[in-house]
Parts: sequence; C-alpha cells; structure tokens
Amino acid sequence: MRSLLTSLPAAVVYVSGFDLAVQFASDASSWLIGDQDVLGKPLSEVLPELTRQTEIFDRIMETGEPVRGSGERIRSRSDERAEQLFVDYACQPVRDAGHGIAGILLHFTDVTAHVRDRQELQVAAAQGADLLDRLRDANVLGVVVHGEQQVYEANDAFLAIIGYSRDDVAAGQISYQGITPPEWADQSRDALAELRRSGAFQPFEKEYMHRDGYRVPVLVGGAMISHEPLRWVAFVVDLSARQRAEQERAQLLVRERAAKAEADGARERLTFLLRAGDMLAASRSRHEMLEHAAHLVVPVLGDHCMVWLAAADGTLHATSLVHRDPARAPVLAEFGQHEIPPVGPMSIQIAYSTGNTQLMRDAKAQLPQWGDLTPDLVNVLGRLQAESVLSIPLLVDKRPVGVLSLTRDADRPGFTAVDIEVVEEFARRLADGLAAADAFAREHTIAETLQRSVLPDTLPSIGGLDLAVCYLPATGGADVGGDWYDAFLVDGDRVGLVIGDVTGHNIGSASIMGQVRSMLRAYAIDHADPAKVMERTNTALGRLLPEALATAVYAVLDPATGELIYANAGHLPPVIVTGSGEVRYLDDTTGTMLGASPDTSFTSGRRRLCAGDVLLNYTDGLIENGHRDLIDGLDALTAVMRQPAARTAQQACAQAQDGLLGTDSRDDDVCLLAVRLQD
Repeated sequence: MRSLLTSLPAAVVYVSGFDLAVQFASDASSWLIGDQDVLGKPLSEVLPELTRQTEIFDRIMETGEPVRGSGERIRSRSDERAEQLFVDYACQPVRDAGHGIAGILLHFTDVTAHVRDRQELQVAAAQGADLLDRLRDANVLGVVVHGEQQVYEANDAFLAIIGYSRDDVAAGQISYQGITPPEWADQSRDALAELRRSGAFQPFEKEYMHRDGYRVPVLVGGAMISHEPLRWVAFVVDLSARQRAEQERAQLLVRERAAKAEADGARERLTFLLRAGDMLAASRSRHEMLEHAAHLVVPVLGDHCMVWLAAADGTLHATSLVHRDPARAPVLAEFGQHEIPPVGPMSIQIAYSTGNTQLMRDAKAQLPQWGDLTPDLVNVLGRLQAESVLSIPLLVDKRPVGVLSLTRDADRPGFTAVDIEVVEEFARRLADGLAAADAFAREHTIAETLQRSVLPDTLPSIGGLDLAVCYLPATGGADVGGDWYDAFLVDGDRVGLVIGDVTGHNIGSASIMGQVRSMLRAYAIDHADPAKVMERTNTALGRLLPEALATAVYAVLDPATGELIYANAGHLPPVIVTGSGEVRYLDDTTGTMLGASPDTSFTSGRRRLCAGDVLLNYTDGLIENGHRDLIDGLDALTAVMRQPAARTAQQACAQAQDGLLGTDSRDDDVCLLAVRLQD
C-alpha cells in the first residue's frame, strides 16, 4: 500500500502520532515539500504554514470528521520553485482496527494560478470601480447605471445631456426607453442583446430625446454590472459640439461651392458678353447682327429666341427666330407671318409699350385670358409650349425700336435675377449695335450718294477714243468716299484723264474728293504740263485743306498722235496693254502724295500709244485686300491683262474686275478708268 500511495500522481502526505510525523509522502508532492527526506519529521517542520492552524487537526482528531481548506498560502520547499504557493487541501482521518484515529491523510492541489487570476480580477475590479467613480464624479462624460425599467444612478454630466434632475432619477422617472427616439429603438435593442451575450456592447452613435423635446446626438457604450437583475453601466459622450462643427463645415462647404458657382457663373456671363461684343463688332450688316444675336443666346440662356423690330406703322415683326429643338423650329417660323400690334397682353407688347423688362411665368396658363389676339396667333403660342417668357425692350435714345424675347420650357429652371441682368445687358448692346448699324447705313448711303454726285455723269465723246469707267463701292464696312475718276477736254482735241484716291473712308473723304477734283480741273485748264498741274494742286490743297491727303495720276492724251503726257502724285502706276498683249507700267515719274509736303516737285513722263492700245487707270481697292499685298496685286494685274480678250475699254474694265475681284466682298471701293486708242 505504501509503495502504491508513494507512486500516486497526486501530492499526498500521511501523518500520524502525537506530533503528526510524516509517515510517507508521494513522489508527486515534491513540488510542495521538495526533495528533502521528510519521513519521521513532524508536519510542523515540513509544512509550518499549515500546522499553525492547530485547531484544524485538533478537530479532526476529536471528531473524526474530514476538513477541507482552500487558498492556503504555503512556502514551497522545492529548490526549483522557492516561491509562495496557494493550495487547496483535504485532510482525511485514517482509522485503525479499533476505529480510533490512527493518522491523517493530506491531499494537496496547486491553485496558485487560479488565486492569482482572481486577485488580478479583484484588483482590476477595484481599479475599474475607482475609475468609474472618478469619471462619474468628474462629469467629463455621462455615466449612468441602467436597469430594464429605469435609471438607478447617473452623474451630472448625463443628466445635463438629457435635461433631467436627480429627483427624477430618485423618482424612477427616467428609463433608457423613454429617452430613446422611436427610430433608434431597434438599434438600442440590438445593443442590449449584445450586452446579454457578451457582457458589454460596442459604442455606437444614437440620439437621446432631451426633456425639452429636442434631440441630442450621443456616443454610447456599456458594460454589464449584473445579470439578475439586469444592470449595466453606460458611458455617454455628448456629440452636439461635433455635430455643430460638422454642420458648420457643411455650411462652409455649401457657401464655398456657392461662391465657386457664382464665380463660374460670373466668368460664364463675362465670356458670353465678351462673345456678344465680338459678334456685334464683327457683324457686317443689320440682318447678320440680328441672326447672330438669336443664335448666341440659344441654348445658352433660353430654348428659343425671337427679335422683334418695329415697322414704320408701329407693328412688331419677327426678324430673327431660333429654336434649340429643330422639330419646333417650323412652329416658331410661323411668327414671321404675323404683325403684332404694339399694345396688347403679350409680354413683348408690354415690354415695347412700357420700355420695361417683362418676365412672365406659367405663360401657357395665361393664353386663355388673351382674347384680343387672333386665333391663329394663340394657336402658335400654345404649340410653342413656353413655360416662362422674358421680354426686354431694345432702346435707342430711350426710345423702343424692338424687343428681344427669350423663353424657357417647363423642363428647365426659370429665369433668375442674374439671368435677367445678363440678357438686359446683351439687349442693351444689341440695341447699341443696331443703332450703330443704322447710323452706318445712313452714312454709307450719304457718302456713296455724295461720291457719285461729284463723279462725272457722262464721259466726253472724243473721236478716236474709246472711254470706259467703273465705280464699285465697298461691300462691307464704312469704306465709301475717297476714290474718283475724271475725263475732260483741255484744249483742242486733247483729253485730260484723272484717277485719284483721298485718304479716309467717310463722308468727309467724299466731300474732300469733290474739292480736289475741282482744283485739279481748274489748274488743268491753265497749265498744259501735268507736272505743273500737280504742283499747283498740291500747293492749293496744303493751304486750303491742310489735313487732307490724296494720291492721283493726271494724264493728257492726244487722240490724233497717241502722245500721252502724265504725272503721278504717289498713286499706283497706270498700265498700258498693247494690241499684242504686252503689259507695261507707267512708273518712270516722281512725286509724292498731294498735301504731304508743300515743297514736293513732280516730273512728267511721255509715252506714245498705238492703235488698239489700252490705258488702264485704277485705285488700290483693285489689287490690295486682306489676302494680297501690293506687289502680289501688281503681278496679278499683269497676269490678268496679259490674257487674250476683246480690247474695248469696257471689256478691259470687266477683265480687270473679274480677274482680280470676282464675286468676293470688298473692303475698299474701286475706280477704273480705261482708254483705248481706236484703229
């Protein structure tokens, strides 16, 4: 038996006798008593910590009842584990044959790790309780003890979050259900279920209902206090400050985006108005300006645009119509068939008659009220399906001359105040452009009329000479007024031939041209030498018209002999085309522009024309333009006049015109004077 007990894997020690001497110890007890030889030694010597509790052993010996103990501190005698241990023990009395107590069998279990874990938990619990107390008392965050039906304890910070008092807590008037808004109930139930499963729930954001009725954003986390009854502590962080900061950031972002949108809108409006200015400046006619204006605003500012202008009888006529939807463009075009009275219920009529901008919303709903309009016009307005209409008067000297009408459909936002400002500015520029175009047209007409009035109506009929002239006004811009030609008898059968160009292109140029023409004619009567005529004309121009400048060629031709005498005052050289097709320029004289210097001297050149030769005089508009310079122009003229053609004077003019001008627009007026010496 002894050998069996000794080999047991458990720590077992048997003691007996008055001094409880060790009779045997299992090998497994070495962790407790070490490798020392303990047989025969009193238990008080082997395990003194245990034998201090003598009452235990006395009770066993007296009663014969076993005794158990736990968590006893014993100093290990093992050399390898010289440390304090905690053991659970059981003391079992062993009886002899007479049923007396022969000894005590002690069984030891090492519970050191368990005791130490429990001690650490106790320390942690104490620290947690202390931290909880400090958090609660510091009121840094809300701390509240919840039950399933009410709040049992809460610090001031929590009560401040929900707006209740300690009296409300004491009266049991606060519960987590009562301060939780309905939409947060499910999430709160999920957190409570997590609490039951794991003893805690992860922090989550929710809202509490304040006593005053508003909501407070919070972050809530919790841990179990007890299962039965269910109690848990919740830690609550008020997120109101964060929410305000987020709202302020969101508002700042909204303002920033609005400011950016406004800046982008301002940039777009500026770009639009700059484009509008460029368009108006580049338009070559009133019609072109109106057409460009309508296309410029559609679809950028509206879905369709109409420009209405007042006729002589006061009625409004649609002169430019553009729709972004090609399918509805024919409907819009029907307005061109209607004459709109200046007074009436339509927004264009009100804008025209009052001179004020008109904005009409829900235009379709107002159609039935316009009984004065013809059924056809009402029908067209209805089919256009315009939701909002913006009509702005076109004012010239504060007097309406028309209306710019812009509309938007229902699928597009209505006109804003900024939109109206932009369209009003565009309408102002358009009105200024129309006024300028009208003024230019009047000036152009006056200048052309004046120029034609000072040019000779007929050419002299001179035997042996074929004379032809051609005057072509500029087709674009204000380029009318400075070019002239002339042909007149000077003495006997000799004829004076003049081609010239006054600088400038306006009414003043046309007026000066008439005066220069008259001066040169007068001096041609008194002086036979063209160089002398040029000198006298230059002197008179410098004294009488000191700001004027002109170029000219004056030549005298004797039809009987073909003798040609000529002088040039800074003008392009005349060209002679012989009957055989040879082209020669008369560029052998000297002289500067008339009016440039009072001391200018001029020389005369001489040539003899043969029968069939053509003398062609021209101004710079024939050979110069935006695509061709002077040298290229002279080369082109040479090439054109060298081509075979019938050689009448008129045909020579036509050949030069067709070969160099064609059907292109002209930026400058053109004069041609051709003379052919007949066979």
